[in-house]
Amino acid sequence: MKSKLIKLLGLLTILMFIMACSLAGGGATQTPEEASAPESTDQPAATEEPSPTPENTPVAEASLCDNPYYPVREGSTWNYASTNTIADDYSFTDTITSILDDGFTLTTKFKSLTRIQEWTCTPAGIVAVELGGGLTAQSINLKIETQNASGVTYPKEINAGDTWQQALDFTGTMDIAGQEGEATGTTQSDFTAIGTESVTVPAGTFDAMKVGIETTININVNLSGITVPVTFTGTTTSWYVKDTGWVKSVSEGSFAGQSYTETVELQSYNIP
Repeated sequence: MKSKLIKLLGLLTILMFIMACSLAGGGATQTPEEASAPESTDQPAATEEPSPTPENTPVAEASLCDNPYYPVREGSTWNYASTNTIADDYSFTDTITSILDDGFTLTTKFKSLTRIQEWTCTPAGIVAVELGGGLTAQSINLKIETQNASGVTYPKEINAGDTWQQALDFTGTMDIAGQEGEATGTTQSDFTAIGTESVTVPAGTFDAMKVGIETTININVNLSGITVPVTFTGTTTSWYVKDTGWVKSVSEGSFAGQSYTETVELQSYNIP
């Protein structure tokens, strides 16, 4: 029984890792420079039309949610496809469905389910404050709630060599092979910007910022009176493109004999 439980928890933890990596995966808020009128020297002759000055030209105000590597605009849509080794290949669509002054809602539609994920906007960048509500795969049905989001998902600026972090706590209920249980845990992702390189996906060829992500999940599961602590670490390489967003990721990990790789690529997109 315990051996079977360990294997099921391995699958559960890998799936949690995929959810954590879907958060992506700072500096000060950037604002447009205000235009100023040129310094005046001599007065123009009476017959000359005075040069127009930009002082009355409206200047767009920067939003707290503005981010060079993730265009936060209502209606922005990204279509992705995944190939992986632990489940059937699948596709999904991310859409920004609503925007507030300090956050936005990302709706992800899979073939048979919809995931709603809330994000918040801070001076340091934008932050996914949810893993997405839960998952169903093979013999596991997991419903989760997240708390204590910290760090940043997409900083306001990303330069080669930059590092940043994001962490979440979570609680959940689950059904594993017909057995109900509870789980508590934490996820932490450590990001390192590697540098700019060209990447080609079905949506096109882009100059992208390559980012390495190390994700650690600590989870305590109580199932059938047995409490099992599990720690899992996986790696992801993601590519982010200015004014476009996340275009590709390659993830891999293993636990208790269960190993997997997953590649997600952008198929098409529309940024209003």
